[in-house]
Amino acid sequence: MTDFEGQVAVVTGGAGALGRCTARRLAELGATVALLDVADPSAAVEETGAGFGAVADLCDEAQVDGAIGEVLSRYGRVDVLVNNAGLHVGVDRVPFWEIGAATWDRVVESNVRSAFLCAKAVASPMRDARRGRIVNLSSDTAVFGMANFLHYVTAKAAIVGMTRALARELGPSGVAVNAVAPGAVQTPDVLAALGPDGWDEVVGGQCLTEPITSEDIAQAICYLCGPGARIVSGQTLLVNGGANMGAF
Repeated sequence: MTDFEGQVAVVTGGAGALGRCTARRLAELGATVALLDVADPSAAVEETGAGFGAVADLCDEAQVDGAIGEVLSRYGRVDVLVNNAGLHVGVDRVPFWEIGAATWDRVVESNVRSAFLCAKAVASPMRDARRGRIVNLSSDTAVFGMANFLHYVTAKAAIVGMTRALARELGPSGVAVNAVAPGAVQTPDVLAALGPDGWDEVVGGQCLTEPITSEDIAQAICYLCGPGARIVSGQTLLVNGGANMGAF
């Protein structure tokens, strides 16, 4: 399959499980992939067949511009941006009145500011090329809400609004912008955070009671970046097994 032959894809948060899986899938479909992460993505580059990796604080505009500039210098184009970076695991679930302002800022910035800065950095080459695909990672909590997780839910709801607004602004230049909103994905970090009972409750609240995997999310991302979604933009695709969220 060569849906992305000749294209260059940037995946942020590329050192993590979902970023690695997405990068691997894009590479298998023919893309040249660049991974950006605040953590060293070298191992992920080797594992996934990506062509390039860079360490960058994606909340820092100068570092984002530098990393995207390096991708453009190496490959001359950016066709796909997957805004996957952001805090989730390790974010404490507490009543909103116990969330400190510094924690609020850290969670919102890591999810929203990073997506904004990366989209801004690729906008010019995509507009010049009159084509491009941006996929932002939201969460199904943005649709259903979740108690004691206001900072994260707010950030992921902002991603939905950002996606719609970017689709309006970039559409006339042939650039489509969409979002994927996963449910709880079966990664080691998520399993550790939820514990066996919590994980069983999450899966039991889905219409399709099979665990959601990183591959499921990567497939959805590749669909939205590929030729099958030629005329799809401004949409948020829930990939959560039909979850009803239960008591969450």
